[in-house]
Amino acid sequence: MTTEELEAKLAEATSKLEQTTAKLEETTRHAREWENRAKANKAKADELEQLKTDHATTIKELDELKAYKTQAETDAARTALAKKVSDETGVPAELLIGDDEESMRDYASRLDQYAHPKPQGLPNQGSQPEGTANVGDLKAKETINRMFDNL
Repeated sequence: MTTEELEAKLAEATSKLEQTTAKLEETTRHAREWENRAKANKAKADELEQLKTDHATTIKELDELKAYKTQAETDAARTALAKKVSDETGVPAELLIGDDEESMRDYASRLDQYAHPKPQGLPNQGSQPEGTANVGDLKAKETINRMFDNL
């Protein structure tokens, strides 16, 4: 091989080396660009996961608040109803049991009957006596009348 042939081969090898180096730099630059994109995507994916977690927490808190509001409204309505029944029946509202007006009134009535029993009356009250008076003993009758006349 001659010097010219060696120089030609050296020039060719140098040219291939430069092309390969240029391709390597281009590939490295391209890989770094995709690496940066992947890192940015990872950051965005992490942010998305955090937002999903925050959203789930917010939904849970919202549901709890809705349940609390509903319970508070139910309690307020029951308290108002118990006050109304209490005012009408005289039974203290805190003693009333039930969630609707009918059950509260029924309980108030039963509680009132227990606390203030109504007199039952005599067993024969309102009926007519049976039989006739014994008129045969007029002397005893006169004696009794005289005893009470002196009073």
